[in-house]
Amino acid sequence: MPYPQNVQTARQVEQVVAAHGSTPATIALVDGKIHIGLSDDELLRLGEGREPVVKTSRRDMAMVLSQGILGATTVSGTMLAAHMAGIRVFATGGIGGVHRGAESTMDISADLTELGRTPVAVVCAGAKSILDLPKTLEYLETLGVPVVAYGNSNDFPAFFTPKSGLKAPWSLNQPNQVAKLINYSMGLGLQNGLVVAVPIPSKHVKSSSKIEQAIELALRESRDRGIQGKEATPFLLKRVAEITGGTSLAANIELVKNNAKIASQIARSLADINSRCGIESQAKQSRPLLVVGCAAVDIVSKVQANGDGRLEMGTSYPGTTSISVGGVGHNIACAAHLLGADTALLATLGNDVHGTSIKADMQSLGMDTQFLQYQSGAHTAMCKMIYESTGELLIAVADMQINSLLSTQNIDEAFDKLNPGVVGLDSNVDTLAIASVLKAAKRFNTCVVFEPTSVPKSTKILAALALIKEERPDVGSLVHILTPNVLELKKLAQLALELGLVADKSESRTVKCSTTLNQDIAESMLTLHPLFPVIIVKLGKEGAAVVSSSAENTVDIRHIEPHKPRAIKNTNGAGDSMVGALLAQLYKHQSLLTANGHFALASRDIDTMVNRAQRAAIKSVESSLAVSRHLSPDLLYRD
Repeated sequence: MPYPQNVQTARQVEQVVAAHGSTPATIALVDGKIHIGLSDDELLRLGEGREPVVKTSRRDMAMVLSQGILGATTVSGTMLAAHMAGIRVFATGGIGGVHRGAESTMDISADLTELGRTPVAVVCAGAKSILDLPKTLEYLETLGVPVVAYGNSNDFPAFFTPKSGLKAPWSLNQPNQVAKLINYSMGLGLQNGLVVAVPIPSKHVKSSSKIEQAIELALRESRDRGIQGKEATPFLLKRVAEITGGTSLAANIELVKNNAKIASQIARSLADINSRCGIESQAKQSRPLLVVGCAAVDIVSKVQANGDGRLEMGTSYPGTTSISVGGVGHNIACAAHLLGADTALLATLGNDVHGTSIKADMQSLGMDTQFLQYQSGAHTAMCKMIYESTGELLIAVADMQINSLLSTQNIDEAFDKLNPGVVGLDSNVDTLAIASVLKAAKRFNTCVVFEPTSVPKSTKILAALALIKEERPDVGSLVHILTPNVLELKKLAQLALELGLVADKSESRTVKCSTTLNQDIAESMLTLHPLFPVIIVKLGKEGAAVVSSSAENTVDIRHIEPHKPRAIKNTNGAGDSMVGALLAQLYKHQSLLTANGHFALASRDIDTMVNRAQRAAIKSVESSLAVSRHLSPDLLYRD
């Protein structure tokens, strides 16, 4: 919109939102920061045009922020910022879509992609008729985005006209109905957005035909002048306003205000639903998940072997190398987040370019970064891994010294602020930090899942338990679930006996054991069971083994059959993804969390969780990334 109508409209829209019971928050990028809510001065800076203002989509966010320039966010950019701020309902004029001729230009708005991956409801007047509307609706269907026509019919509006000639899959006509839909989507942990398409107010319908004629003329002019990409929509709207003598601008302003009214009513209804359930938001339905551990930069090399497949040491080989964000704690948190858990990561980073890139990568996924701790004078953790051409790990070198700097104060602050229901803990942090997590979890009745990470590091958990045992004899209820691989399991069993944390011959118990499980593995699990009530052993291509108590004084050891990948691209992150999937399921089942941090789960329930968690591991194996970006909540809960 031109100045001053743009600023006037922004103020009027905020007034409309407030008048219908919600808190308005206009979103923009100002001076290197994302602003959720703007002052009058900031609105003027954006609207007057005295400074350069960049149309900002997800693609442009980092650049605009890093350069400290003004950014007017598109639907895509606004959804991303709104999601970061916990806003679930957003009003705009119209969404972008598939442009006419996209079959040759591939000009498809990033708004559609954002709707497919960011859980924010967008209340709009449909998509502009300058677009290819049939293809736009088809693309939204492909992305799994619900499209709801708001009103008494399922006619899909086309911005200036209430009927595009196309039908939306669904129609609702009351704010509480849409709010209920959003609430169910939140409850399912779905990560897609929602389009609520509101027809233009009836008093402006008469001008629709005139505006449509102007649009066709403006489209021809834009084609003749070669205007395309993100410049196309502003040109077309300005040119249509000129051709119609301001009629289209007046209609545009009124439909935006109408959308804001409907959005405010929906947001108010959503708040009422949450209030009746005794919650403020979906995030409060369950206590958050906290992951404490390592975030690092992974440098992964895959060797191209000789023709016979044999590798000789002391020489170089051709191959491929990639750099990505990793670290056990990060990978676990990332997987849990993508699988629908409200997840925060507590990790220590260097105040360097790698630390900055880790935070930016997490933010791009919508992850919670408030507990990332930066240490001056230390460099961010790095891990170099070398794989055979088959995807099997040859050797890894991990520079993780910074993880020893995580303090008890950092841990206590995170627990005090989050009150987590479940904590995932990896052994990259030092022994004192592990002990601090266990003590805090005991105070908050939090379930602890410990990931040993590697054979040398795995023993830190026993050292932490030995420290705590000096203060309190019973340490058998501090770690609720242990997730080692076979080597870590055997090392832990051996050392636990040496430290006297478990008895060589346990008290009389009835043991049920799967006949398909290796006897050494079963004996090691049985040795550690008094310390760790549930042990889930990752067996790689052999599946998993599980031990838990199935009845009073009865220990049940089971073998879970493996899932088979279609192809193996790498094995880095498969175990982390599996643990993240386990944590995501525990997060969803906190109604079964007892007062001492244990989950009241039957053996079959645990086995179901492990079986589902293997799906996430398979996705990782099939991906070039440690954590597949194809993880989503439906992966866990489809049968």
